[in-house]
Amino acid sequence: MLTSKLPDPNSYKDFKPTVPIVTPKEDSRYNLKEEMEKAGVTFSTGTINYFELINIFGDKFIGKLDYQNNEILKAVQSDMVKLKSHITHYKDEWGYIHTHSSLVVALYDKAGEIKTASIRRYRVKNGDIIKWYKVKGSKAGFIPYRLNDNYSYCFVAFGMAETLIFNMLGLEYFILQSDSQAYNLPYNPYFKAIKEKLKGRHILILPDYDESGFKAATALKAHLNTISKPKIIEFYKLVDNPSKGYDFRDYILEVQDKDLIIENLLNLI
Repeated sequence: MLTSKLPDPNSYKDFKPTVPIVTPKEDSRYNLKEEMEKAGVTFSTGTINYFELINIFGDKFIGKLDYQNNEILKAVQSDMVKLKSHITHYKDEWGYIHTHSSLVVALYDKAGEIKTASIRRYRVKNGDIIKWYKVKGSKAGFIPYRLNDNYSYCFVAFGMAETLIFNMLGLEYFILQSDSQAYNLPYNPYFKAIKEKLKGRHILILPDYDESGFKAATALKAHLNTISKPKIIEFYKLVDNPSKGYDFRDYILEVQDKDLIIENLLNLI
């Protein structure tokens, strides 16, 4: 009678792969700064189209701001510029592209190098509109963040608008540009600097209210479990009958009051 014996799993405790893990390389065929210039993106530090801002975030959340000719906001005295003084790990600038009549958000790393730029409302030839269109040469894996050493918490959300929201709220955060980043987080080179700052923190994940959002949040929580204390925050339960796809920007538009938003989030912790 033939018998077989399975290998003892304990024998493989110290096993190490002989093939190194390969980190996906980002497309470097395009120079982001040059591509933005070709597209006609214009940046003006401290100025932005006021009506574009209130369309995205709501007039009460943005607040009453000084602007000229009902078009261009002079942000020198606004909360936007004051909040920029709190951004120590990267800077952000607001841009505008006239061919699409749209806001452009650019994100930079600590060294001041531009990493990604997204057009808020990009119109393709057939007339369809892409919600957030990344300019060629953008680093899809880039993770913007603000993490100071004297805080015990950190919020995580998904999307470009969320980056701007957390800047304006003055909260600690790191943002994933898309759901797909959650699945490859351990291999993301931009996550290395952030990982060390997350140890021991309460990490609060804010998923979109749909299947994709739930799956991404669950995957993200699993990755973060090994280094910190992640928790999925169901902020959409704070409102009545949230629609499918309801995200944190929708919540901002509905509530508007900055102090109440922060209070509600802290109560969910």
